[in-house]
Amino acid sequence: MSIPNDSLNKDDSQITPDQGELWPEERSWHHRLSETLRTRLNAIIGFSELLALEPLSPNAQGDVKQILKAARDLLEVTNRELSHPLGQSCDAATGSTRQRTCDLLYIEDDFANFTLVERILELRPNLKLKHATLGHLGIQVAKTESPRLILLDLNLPDLHGAEVLQVLQKTPETAKIPVVVLSANAIPTQIEKLLASGARNYLTKPFDIDQFLAVVDEWAGSAATTA
Repeated sequence: MSIPNDSLNKDDSQITPDQGELWPEERSWHHRLSETLRTRLNAIIGFSELLALEPLSPNAQGDVKQILKAARDLLEVTNRELSHPLGQSCDAATGSTRQRTCDLLYIEDDFANFTLVERILELRPNLKLKHATLGHLGIQVAKTESPRLILLDLNLPDLHGAEVLQVLQKTPETAKIPVVVLSANAIPTQIEKLLASGARNYLTKPFDIDQFLAVVDEWAGSAATTA
């Protein structure tokens, strides 16, 4: 709907953004919707890729490929239409003395995403994984159990992941534990901010299984690959 020309000179609050820009509320909505879709697509693509590794009939293999194709097509649409509505690029640029009782700690409130990582790590049977659904709980578990690696979601019910990362780095018991962010937020500025704040890596959901395992192998050390 067009705005009468005379109204543009009466009230600056009625002026819409320039063509190609979004109101802050619209931009926030786009980002939330993008993260929601990417989180669900992470589960669909991840479990489909795991299923594709199983011995299946030719028809079943074909079905899995179709599911993967549809999910990746939807991911492409999400990236193009929601994650970067203004045409931005998607590219982004322990010495603890406590007893270690787990190798990886995943701080994640979404059970499907935790289950996916749990299934992927069946390919690394020597790694012991623990789960925390809240930021405060994750910090406490990290302090008491001294994992080799912390996997961190950002949108937690009690604390934002950026705050969790900050607390972990300022706490003597956890300061040297590497943290890798797993998030559906693919905004380049967010990725750069978390990496600058001390995250060792930032994988956007849906993440590639091989890439994820490579990161785990890098930071979890020899425990990840020992037969």
